[in-house]
Amino acid sequence: MRIEQIEPDIYVLTGTHLDSNSTAIISDGEALLVDGMAARSDAEELRRFVEGELGKRVRFIICTHFFSDHLAALKSFKDASIIAHQNYDHTFVAERFRTEEEKENFAEPDMLINDGLRMRWGRHELDIFYNPGHTMSTINIDIPLADLLLVGDNIVGRLVYLYYSTPKLAQTALERLRRRGRGRLIEGHQGLRAGETVNHALHYLDSLGKHVRRARLSTNGDEAIKEIGLDECLPAGIEGSDFEHIFHKRNLQTIIDRGLFVVG
Repeated sequence: MRIEQIEPDIYVLTGTHLDSNSTAIISDGEALLVDGMAARSDAEELRRFVEGELGKRVRFIICTHFFSDHLAALKSFKDASIIAHQNYDHTFVAERFRTEEEKENFAEPDMLINDGLRMRWGRHELDIFYNPGHTMSTINIDIPLADLLLVGDNIVGRLVYLYYSTPKLAQTALERLRRRGRGRLIEGHQGLRAGETVNHALHYLDSLGKHVRRARLSTNGDEAIKEIGLDECLPAGIEGSDFEHIFHKRNLQTIIDRGLFVVG
């Protein structure tokens, strides 16, 4: 597990399985977690760090969305109350890629929110707001004092992932994030990123749409869509990572399968 302390009372913890994140926010002798890793081995490391090294009791776990690659620690902290959006069950049913181990990590939430919730935790005010983009259960968290947004999988690398969403939903979610104007963000995977990542994802989505519509007008159709390169869709000077190439390829197949970015 990779440990990154970004504030005196905030840690970003990234597991080895799928680089899935959990964020720990400390308040005196207690901790609030956002998301809970993708594998039980990572969840156990998370528990040892928070309870053992930090000496904190986990009181709340906030789920940015109810996909299994973020739920592994839900049963690791018996006294914690789990907070999720009221659409959590629809999201879990819709998920397509979870493993048998991940199925067993499911735990019912204790508290459900609709549009949002504000809560004081230590020195921070957490603005928890509904932001459906990646899924219809996605909530994001704004922490103004830390200049920080926790965006879940509304951004994946510097992309958006369209398998469970639509371009319009994704764009609207990103625009909500951009209006927050924070300098740092934490996604569901791969640790801390700069706030400008929101603009990179918006650029990707807009550019991807333009390339797809152009491809649809060509004689090659779907084959032309398959040939759209990731680097064509990212801002100039930014090279796509291996992680981003995987999700870009999935996006192209989703676009073909579902007929996204129609012409006209």
